[in-house]
Order: sequence, then C-alpha cells, then structure tokens
Amino acid sequence: MSPAASAPEEAPPSANPARQITGYPALYGIAGTKDRTGLPLADAATRALAATRYCAAIDYAAHTDSDALLVWRDGQLELAHDFAPHNANARSWSASMAKTLTAVALGIAIEEGAIASVDTPVSEVLTEWDDTAHRAITYRHLLEMTSGLDHPAPGSAGASALVGGEDAVAAALALPVVNPPGATFDYHTVNVTLLIEAIHRASAEPFARFVSTRLWRPLGAADALIAGDASGHATPSIYARARDWMRLGLLIKERGMWQGKRLVPTGWINAMTRPSPRNANYGWLTWLGSPEGEGRSYGPYVAFQARHSAPFIARDMVYLDGFGGQRVYISREADTVIVRTGGMYVNWDDAALPNAILGSGTPCPVDAASQNKDTSNLK
Repeated sequence: MSPAASAPEEAPPSANPARQITGYPALYGIAGTKDRTGLPLADAATRALAATRYCAAIDYAAHTDSDALLVWRDGQLELAHDFAPHNANARSWSASMAKTLTAVALGIAIEEGAIASVDTPVSEVLTEWDDTAHRAITYRHLLEMTSGLDHPAPGSAGASALVGGEDAVAAALALPVVNPPGATFDYHTVNVTLLIEAIHRASAEPFARFVSTRLWRPLGAADALIAGDASGHATPSIYARARDWMRLGLLIKERGMWQGKRLVPTGWINAMTRPSPRNANYGWLTWLGSPEGEGRSYGPYVAFQARHSAPFIARDMVYLDGFGGQRVYISREADTVIVRTGGMYVNWDDAALPNAILGSGTPCPVDAASQNKDTSNLK
C-alpha cells in the first residue's frame, strides 16, 4: 500500500457540467483564480472574417461532437466557438492532455529544488522501489515513456487498477520492469501517475494544490477538477474549460512566459518539445510534428493508432493529445494555438483542424460569421 496522499483540495461545484463526469472514485479541486481577466479578443470584424476563413474547421468540429473550438492567432483570440449546450464555463474531460501539464509541473518542481534533476532516480521519493531494476528508472524515463514497466492488457483487472480504483499508485508501484529503462517507447499512463505521486512527495503538497499555486492561478484559469483514486491520489485526467487549456498552450508557445512573468524555465519547455531518442514524434509527455505515414503509433503494446491523413502545414507543430480528439495544437512559427474539446471521436484526424485553419481555406456560407458570436463569458 502506497503512502496516502495528504488531504486533497475540496472539489469546487461544477459550472454547467454539460458532459457528465463519471468513471473515477473521486474528483479533487484545482483552485483557480477568483478575479479572472479574459483572453484578448479580436474585434468583431476580425472574428467575422475568421469564422468565414475557418468554416471547414468549424464544420469538422461540429461533426465530431465538439464542446469548444478556439483559435488564437497573432496575439488574440480570433475564434471562440462553443457548441450548444456547452458554454464558455463548461468543463470537459481532457483525457491525456493532462500528461503535458504534468511535464510542465515537473519542470517547476525541479526549478524549485524539490527534485534534483531529470536524471535523478525516481526511487529517491518512491522508496517502495528498492530493487536494482526499479532504481534504474529516472524522471527522464517517465517523461519519455521509456520506463520499461509492465503494460497490462487493456480491459484487464491490472489495467483497471491503474486508472482509479482503490489505490492506483500502489498498483503502479507493484508493476515489474520488463524492458531496460530507456530502451523502448511505450505510451503508458502509469508513467504519469507515478510522476504525479513523485511531485506530491517531493514537494510535500497535494498535486492539485501544486498545480493550482504554480500554474492554474498564475495563468488566470478557473476552477478545475482532477480525477483520483479512493486513497486520495491524483491521476492524470483533468476536467477544465477550453479557455484554460488555451492558457496552457500559450504558456508553451511563449516558452514558459505568461504576461511578462516567467512561470517555467525556457530550457525546460525547449526540452519538452524536442524529439526523444526512442520516438521522433514524442518529446516529454508532448507530441511533435507529423508521423511518417497516416497513422501515429502509441508503442508496441497499444494496437490503436491515431489517424493523421496529411503532414501538418506548420512543420513546427507540437500538441497535447487526449483520447478522442481532445487537443491543443501549438505553432510558434504561425503564432497559433488551437484548442478542441468535446466528445470522444475515435477516428479523429490530427491533420484536419490545424491544416484547415492554417491552409488557404474553403468558401463558406455568407452567414458563417454567426458561428463566431461568443463575446460574453470569455473570462
């Protein structure tokens, strides 16, 4: 049994829970700021033009059961579209987008000195790992999905125990090492569950509070929820507003700067968004660029591939990937961040939205501007 997490923050009441939050034993609060300022919004004429230019993107988002589609270009929010019944304050399930947030949080923990370096053995805080094989696993291995830990078959009792249940951390710590750390890319959520627990133990703070004080509140984000197990451990799944994922995307685009203040070291963001040795399309819990074919692999133990029908127009594209099309696409060259949240669309095409937005566009109906009419609740 792993050490119980310290008392989690109380979960805030849900505002417009358009999508029911289910499947987790507990939800813990990530407190946001109470005095929020909205993101810079383009003027009405620019937004009307954007709605016409991004017609194909809006149509794709609509047909994939989206909650929200946001586009930031040239220093302002050009498109802010919430699909009914959702509004600007609705929180959506982010799925694995929380992995990238965890990588950002680790960079802050290292900068603060709570953790020595990315090459420190995780067993310094996960002391249950007292054998040679587990002591070889470093934070870098967890970030690059190369820990070598066993990957139980999807749907098995072992897999289910790792995403919630009574004690997800105890289940993760008990996994044997089956490949040498650093040898094989294997996209496995357990790596991030263990990172979250390591940050909690090293900082002596609940992960939700760590994220709240170092990231969420400084970014001006609203209250969010993080899923957890029945023992009080946070797991990598967050319910948050699309506009707050936009804030995180902008932080990454600006290499750790937010409104003139540095929240994350530049070097850390640069390292997150560089190819890792075992997967050229993966950095530190962050996806990069276009795969060689039309499918993006999650490693040898995951049969599913992400569809990618064409190369990204923006060759420097990096992105947060959550199952079923939860995405934050980021291109510094194009000064663009795109956020899509919504239903779990299994056949999501990663090229569709960013290429429709950054490409030449297609003709749209005259009344397309009505699809970009959100001028309220933008905080």
